[in-house]
Amino acid sequence: MAPMRPPCPLTRLNRRQWLVGAAALGLVPGGLQAQATPRSQRVVGVAQELGNGRFLYTEVHEQVLASDGAVVTAVTTYHAADGREFARKTLDYRQNRSVPAFRLDQPLHRYSEGLRLMGDQAEVFKVDQGKEKRSQIQLGGGPVAADSGFNQLLIDAMPRLRQGETVNFRLIVAGQTDQFRFRAKAIGEGRVEDEPALRLKVEPDSMLRWLVDPLELAYGLQPARLLDYRGVSNIINPDTGEVYRKVRVSYPKELPVEARAALKAKG
Repeated sequence: MAPMRPPCPLTRLNRRQWLVGAAALGLVPGGLQAQATPRSQRVVGVAQELGNGRFLYTEVHEQVLASDGAVVTAVTTYHAADGREFARKTLDYRQNRSVPAFRLDQPLHRYSEGLRLMGDQAEVFKVDQGKEKRSQIQLGGGPVAADSGFNQLLIDAMPRLRQGETVNFRLIVAGQTDQFRFRAKAIGEGRVEDEPALRLKVEPDSMLRWLVDPLELAYGLQPARLLDYRGVSNIINPDTGEVYRKVRVSYPKELPVEARAALKAKG
């Protein structure tokens, strides 16, 4: 989801491009973290090839929510058109709303990555073709996010973004066992399935922004939640052994037949 591969799937584009692609990392719509009586919900995302709309895969987010709707824990499964699961990710936001503990497994390619929290540090790891690498990253020193916590950081910053401010943050990239500087800003308003939305651009906060394409996201405002993502995926294409280069992930009201197959497979 195998031809010979570079050390990390995010490097398949090249070392610069995965910095932007890393920001995708399985964004989960909805808020995060709380301590209250839990309930659950399922959110389905559809990944299509950007430009031609060709179906790529379905994301099924099974979320445990607190009473205020914030996500406490989640399991995301990734499914091919026939409903077959080819990747799985577990997330736990209880210790940190923007830096969740997580693990992503893509067994077809013998690849895993993840993060665990240790006080004011995060330990990140990747295992690629049996070769393991780990490192520790300090969490202090300003806004920081990892994996789907990137979505929560943007939701928390929505009032500032709506006022036209640029939000700077560090993104922990488990696949590179390192962290990098990014920035986000609003670039306009629009509609997604007739819902008002704020459009955002996210890019490296360095000279790399001149060399790579930015991520583009659209957020609904009442409540703030992800509606549309466009950019690099962190999921490996089973046909090429490389990450999907340009995807659109949306959460449509009317699911395509391939997404319905994924739901049927899950039961």
